[in-house]
Amino acid sequence: MVHHDPGAGKRLDGWKSIAAYFNRDRTTVMRWARERGLPIRRMPGGKQGSVFALEHELAAWALRQDDIAAPEVSPGEEAQPASPVPRRDRRIGILIAATALLLAVLGGGAWWWTRPAAPRPLAMPADPAVARDYVAARDAWARRTPADLDRAIRLYDGVIRRAPGFAPARAGLAEAWLILREYGEADEATAYRNARRQVAAAFRLDADLPSAHRAMGFIDYWWDGKPASATAHFRRALALDDRDAQTHFWFANMLADLGQDAAAQAEYDKARLLDPGSRVIEVEQACSHWQAGRDALALQQLTALARRAPEDATIRNCLAWVHISRGDIVGFTRALSERARLRREPRLLRLAARMEEAVRRDPAGAVRVLVAEGRREIAAGERKLRETPAFYASAMGDRATLVQLLTEASDLGERWPSVPVTHRIAARWRGDAQVQRLLRRVAVPRA
Repeated sequence: MVHHDPGAGKRLDGWKSIAAYFNRDRTTVMRWARERGLPIRRMPGGKQGSVFALEHELAAWALRQDDIAAPEVSPGEEAQPASPVPRRDRRIGILIAATALLLAVLGGGAWWWTRPAAPRPLAMPADPAVARDYVAARDAWARRTPADLDRAIRLYDGVIRRAPGFAPARAGLAEAWLILREYGEADEATAYRNARRQVAAAFRLDADLPSAHRAMGFIDYWWDGKPASATAHFRRALALDDRDAQTHFWFANMLADLGQDAAAQAEYDKARLLDPGSRVIEVEQACSHWQAGRDALALQQLTALARRAPEDATIRNCLAWVHISRGDIVGFTRALSERARLRREPRLLRLAARMEEAVRRDPAGAVRVLVAEGRREIAAGERKLRETPAFYASAMGDRATLVQLLTEASDLGERWPSVPVTHRIAARWRGDAQVQRLLRRVAVPRA
């Protein structure tokens, strides 16, 4: 069933009405839909050819075309069939209409200029008690401590039990699992498996839920290694709601890992404008400077953030990457140990203790502890790719281990999408034909 939001703008039913809106014939607008992405919707279950469109979506589409402008139609006014207009007069009319529409945009009257889809009302469960638990779950999720994330998951489970048709709770639960793997004790495989299950349930309830597309983009990229599919989901989420800071933020993280620095910085800036004062976004943007090769700037900003937020474990994780990429295993171990103490996660604490002992005993050989942990995670299904342990080996100059990991990855058909990782390995071993050949087999080509 198609539900039309009365606030979304006038609906035009059928090709004839859509053609009249543009003062063109049916054949032209059908060609635009086929070749130029004119936003046409089709009636589910209707007869073949049953279509409709929303005026605000047609107008937004027209603004993106160089040769088309949407005529202004007053509310309630029916679009009239096309009449012959001299070509020169039509171009003048198009220019006038486009100018008027642009002035309306600049004056704030056309909200769809920055918002491609109709705004959704804020979704809340109908039961006030359930709604309070949903709000509390969102708050707990935003605080990102292990205890808060556990509480968020319990609250989301309760909301879903009492309001099984409320799709945003499913997407919220998926996102709680996604960040529990970073801030809590959940291993990667468990977190992604649970998140995927909840996203699938959310899509069954609402195929156009922006947060579900966002969560699916996260899973597609960081677990399944499918950049194209992930990008499509993030772009769909933004088309549905481009005022959501979390979507811009997670999209920025993916773009930074793909080596698309300019696009990533633009998305980080949008996220920070929409969510001013967010330390989470500020930390990841500082980390993105390391991903783009601006190591000194990343180190400066992350060190300042660590002083301001001594309780933030993610800052220490970013610092650990910066240190080891510079061959500083002591700095890496110090940041790892601080992160482990802040998270109080037993497995991470054990790894930090082993690294501290290895550094005291033999700093040059301490990287073998990290490689062994990476292999354990792969064997347990907690990690899919060998790119992180390979990066550690490369950064510390352990060529034999690097070649072994690259060979295994190549033989198994692994594809490593992280440009910061593959670019730094390539730069470290420039001139080494064997390393370069193996790296080309596993690295996803840079977009």
